[in-house]
Amino acid sequence: MRSTARRLFSVRLAQGSQRVWMDNWTSLGPLIELVGKRGPVVTGLSINTMVADALTSEGWCFERSRSRNPIITFLRDSMSDAQPVLSSEVDDTYIWVTNGQNGSETLSTCETWKTLFPCTLEVFWHKMIWFSGRIPKHAFISWVAARDRLIRRGLLVPSTCVMCAGHNEDRQHLCFDCAFSSQV
Repeated sequence: MRSTARRLFSVRLAQGSQRVWMDNWTSLGPLIELVGKRGPVVTGLSINTMVADALTSEGWCFERSRSRNPIITFLRDSMSDAQPVLSSEVDDTYIWVTNGQNGSETLSTCETWKTLFPCTLEVFWHKMIWFSGRIPKHAFISWVAARDRLIRRGLLVPSTCVMCAGHNEDRQHLCFDCAFSSQV
């Protein structure tokens, strides 16, 4: 789950108390994933160097390098301006990035769920079955019937039972044969 959570978690850099290579403080993600293990060797910055330590009074320590190494060229072109970090007196802020663009300091489980499990296309007739005044038994039977028709027409709808994952889901199985629904 660490790799999944890593893309939802970022840092809004201020003082530069993040590790240059391993932490997710750039818009590109952790730099070690972009430049590989050679990045620290080529730039001379150890794997545990903090962002504030990679700065000089003129900017990033590798900006003045004359090297034509692709890693240094990439870092020179992609790194943001260092002056805000040099002059900042505010702590770095941890943020949740759920929509892929901007982040929030508060965790929204709803937005996180939507990011991890994107909604599939809604069918145009869903409000005919799932509306606030529905009778649950009628909605259930209508949904199963509609699903059976979609499968018979050859549409790619999963046919296995979502409750027991052991058999094809049809009325007979759901109402009488499914071990899970029998317990309920």
